[in-house]
Amino acid sequence: MKLPNGVPAAVSQSFVSLIPGFLVLLLFWGLRVPLHFDINLFVQSIFHPLLFAMNSLPGIMFYTLLVSVLWVAGIHGDMTLEGISNPIFLQFLTANGIAYAHHQAIPYLTSSGFSSLFVNVGGTGATMMLVFWMLSSKSKAYRELGKVAFPGALFEINEPVIFGFPIVMNPITLIPFIVIPQILTVLTYILMSVHLVRPAVMMVPWTMPPIIGPLMATGWDWRAGVWSAIELVIAGAIYYPFSRWLKNKWLPKKQVRLKLS
Repeated sequence: MKLPNGVPAAVSQSFVSLIPGFLVLLLFWGLRVPLHFDINLFVQSIFHPLLFAMNSLPGIMFYTLLVSVLWVAGIHGDMTLEGISNPIFLQFLTANGIAYAHHQAIPYLTSSGFSSLFVNVGGTGATMMLVFWMLSSKSKAYRELGKVAFPGALFEINEPVIFGFPIVMNPITLIPFIVIPQILTVLTYILMSVHLVRPAVMMVPWTMPPIIGPLMATGWDWRAGVWSAIELVIAGAIYYPFSRWLKNKWLPKKQVRLKLS
C-alpha cells in the first residue's frame, strides 16, 4: 500500500498492518461465529493442568528455577514466561481477592505477587542485597556500579547488576542467583500454608519496593512486611561470601574497570 510522499512515515506504516490484521480477525471470526468453536475454552483446557501444578510447591519451584536459568543465559525469564504464567497467577489472585472480601479462607498461595514480591525481593534473584555489598566494596569499580544499580534495585529493576556485575554467563554468581529464589520460594510457601503469612489478595505493581509491596499485596498483613525484611537478610547472608570471593579471585581489577567502561 503506497501513500503520497507527504504522508508522515508513522502514519503510512500504520496502514501496513491493516491487511494482516483484517486476515487475523477474519480467521478468528470464522472459527468463533460460523463454526461455534470456543477458542478461549480450548486454550484454557490446554493449560488447565497448570492451574494445579502452579499452586503446588514443586510447580512453583520449577517455575522459579526456569526463570532464574533463563536470566543466567541472558534471557528475560520473567517476561518470557509471563504469557503462560500471568493468566494463571491472575486467576489465583482474583479468587483470593473474592475470598478475602467475603472473609473466607484464601484458596491459592502462589497468586500474582508471590514471585514478584516475595521471591524477587529487589529484583529476580534478590540481587538488591548483592548491590548492597557492592556499595561497601573496597573495589572502586564495584562501588560505582553499585551506585548506578541501587536506585533501580529498590524498585525491583536489576538489569544493571545482572549484565554489569555480571551474573549472566558467570559460573560463580549463578549459584546464589539460582539458590536464593529456591530458598525464598520454599520458605514463603511454607509460611503461607501454615497461615503465618497471608497470601497475596490485591494487585500490586511488581515495581513496589520490598516490605512495602508485600504489605500492600496481602491487605496490609504486618507479618508479610516482617518476612520481606527477613528475606533481605537471608539473601544478603548468602550473597556476601560470593561477592567477596569474586572481588578477590574471579576478576582482576583491570578487567573489572574494562567491563565497566
